[in-house]
Amino acid sequence: MARMTEARLERRGRLRYELGRAAWASHVLLLVVPVLLAALFLQRPAALVLGIGAVLTVLAFGLAMLHDRYARAVTAGILSAVPALAIPVLFRSLGIVRLGSAVLDPCIPATFVAGVLAGAFVSTRAVEEKHRVSYWLAAILTAGLTGVLGCSVVGDVGVLGLMAGLATGTVPVLVRSGLRRD
Repeated sequence: MARMTEARLERRGRLRYELGRAAWASHVLLLVVPVLLAALFLQRPAALVLGIGAVLTVLAFGLAMLHDRYARAVTAGILSAVPALAIPVLFRSLGIVRLGSAVLDPCIPATFVAGVLAGAFVSTRAVEEKHRVSYWLAAILTAGLTGVLGCSVVGDVGVLGLMAGLATGTVPVLVRSGLRRD
């Protein structure tokens, strides 16, 4: 049996520590994977779900590996974007609404409203955190990626509506709270 040197013992301890952190960080995948499966169930294009899902999975896991606050931010971001995933798809099933000679696609305002709700939720949660800006960035990024899965049903306009909604929902909360830099 090889002698246990201090350097070897340190490497072994570091490896076990990192494996433990990775196992702990993988709990965010219990939220990411069902959201991606729901997007597939809602008949979103498989290529879109695969592309956005890969980025979202790596981002969520990587952020959770960095710190517990980022795991909380990922959870808040994904949960805040569930309406953005579901509402446009549900409204798309209603079809285009005809109001006399005018035509209204309810998905476009739905993407904006879903973005406002997600932005307000994420910002309200960020105000409660010590490191507000980094928490908010992580949460808003995961909310945006999750929301794109649903809002892209309208195309580029839906994604722009989601992003405008995220910004619109964020501003009042951040202004009211006097958000400071980390």
